[in-house]
Amino acid sequence: MTQLHSETYYDAIIVGSGTCGATLARELAKQQKKVLILEKGATVPLKETLPGIAPLLNEVKVTEKLKDMRAITTGGTTAFYFGVAATPPLETFSSLGMDLSKAYKEVQNELPINYLPDEYFGPQSLKLRESALDLGHDWEKQPMLVDLDKCTSGYSYEAKWKAKSFVEEAVENGATLLEKVEVTNVIFENNKAVGVAYKEKKKSNIHKVYGEKIILAAGILASPVILQKSGMKNVGNHGFYVDPNRVYFGLIPKLGSTNNFVGAMETKLEDDIFLGDANVPKLFYQLLMISMLKFRHLFSFSKSIGIGVKVHDPMSGSVSEDGQYRKKISEDVLAKLDKGGKEAIKILQNAGAKHIVKSPVNVTSTGGLLKINEHVNSNLETQFKNLYVCDRSVLPDTFRKPPTLTLVCMAKYLSDKLWA
Repeated sequence: MTQLHSETYYDAIIVGSGTCGATLARELAKQQKKVLILEKGATVPLKETLPGIAPLLNEVKVTEKLKDMRAITTGGTTAFYFGVAATPPLETFSSLGMDLSKAYKEVQNELPINYLPDEYFGPQSLKLRESALDLGHDWEKQPMLVDLDKCTSGYSYEAKWKAKSFVEEAVENGATLLEKVEVTNVIFENNKAVGVAYKEKKKSNIHKVYGEKIILAAGILASPVILQKSGMKNVGNHGFYVDPNRVYFGLIPKLGSTNNFVGAMETKLEDDIFLGDANVPKLFYQLLMISMLKFRHLFSFSKSIGIGVKVHDPMSGSVSEDGQYRKKISEDVLAKLDKGGKEAIKILQNAGAKHIVKSPVNVTSTGGLLKINEHVNSNLETQFKNLYVCDRSVLPDTFRKPPTLTLVCMAKYLSDKLWA
């Protein structure tokens, strides 16, 4: 460290305060490390209302026609995620030289991981399960990051775990949170990361801050772009996936639908085709119906029942030098989506649904841009010493389930490796 750097020097600079960034900050602050968190958004009260959610949403184009969505706020996209807690693929990580078993045991004791009792589901979800089982599908519950003690009457937005809570804990233990700043690139000296450059929102001046360890945890839609701007040449050289999805909604008179934990039950139709509960809370249902211009359905939430279709698409596409994601969805993938849609309609009709409508094709999640043991090593360090990546960018592309639990485990793993 030079004297020039001393006033702004940190043990760890973490770019992004989403699931990985929040977990890393929490763990390192507990270790008495001097931690700086750089967050593009701001800390705001999290409420599942249109005024509460809309300002946080940000879309990034990832194919010719489709966009992926993220939340720009402290705690990242857990501000509006479903809360599904898919089990981490421990064997996959082990084969890559990463043992997440210790972290997973810790997480199981620290986070509210639960299978929801039937009484926590709306009538529409129970009706959907009844119909799917009747047609021979294994309609199974998924573990959820939901604190059941906060569910006084079924669905509760506040009951879903948010990464923001880990950020708050980190700050209480001495971490510094700098909000409304956008990191432009990593600073290097002798091929070693020594800091980052950033600019404040609505300002053009570039600031620099220095640290011993630099961790990119800005998410799949930001970290790879920062890496490219910082000089890494092979970002996205294997392509990426987006797992397109479509949602079908029908109406059943006198169903009595209520706000509901979406995504908490699903089945596999084929190896690459999945069906799941898509009974979203009323706010998101109404926003979706407005976007689809389905006004009969807009005012019929109490009659609504929904099912989603998701397809795994192959790795393809690239990230251009100017940070643009480029990919085309193949006709084969769209055909699989239609095949899943036919079965989804059967399940809705078997449940008694009429007036079935379908959404446009959407992106489930983007992933697969960086590979462990190629773009980063088993300690998540890049080709540049002291520069790490810890977010969805480095998840194995064979793991396409909701990643929150795995990301927490991966961040805990890295927190133990940084100064090992």
